[in-house]
Amino acid sequence: MPWVPVLLLILWPVSAWAAEPPDITSALLRTGWALLVVIGLILALYALSKKRLLPGTSGTTAIKLIEMRPLQPKASLALVEIRGQEFLLGVSADSIHLLADLSANPVRKPTDCPAIPAEQP
Repeated sequence: MPWVPVLLLILWPVSAWAAEPPDITSALLRTGWALLVVIGLILALYALSKKRLLPGTSGTTAIKLIEMRPLQPKASLALVEIRGQEFLLGVSADSIHLLADLSANPVRKPTDCPAIPAEQP
């Protein structure tokens, strides 16, 4: 009796040969629909990731990269805003350094100097 399951497993592919092969039109339609479903799922996941609805992502953007300027092939300057404060960072291949805190010392534009008053006696 233990040989019955083994015999069934051996003869199972024979039953697949007995079935009629599907015509080319139905095979193409099934493949096309499957392809459309897969592309639809990929686009839906992409849209969800852009809207940050997937678990593990937050909807807030506390850190914003304002501008990035390359200095050398592996070094650059980055101007970032973190919770309303701006920082100038030096970024290299192996480190990041704070170069300036621009929110504490706002950059002032030079103004015209008033005329020097004449000396009074």
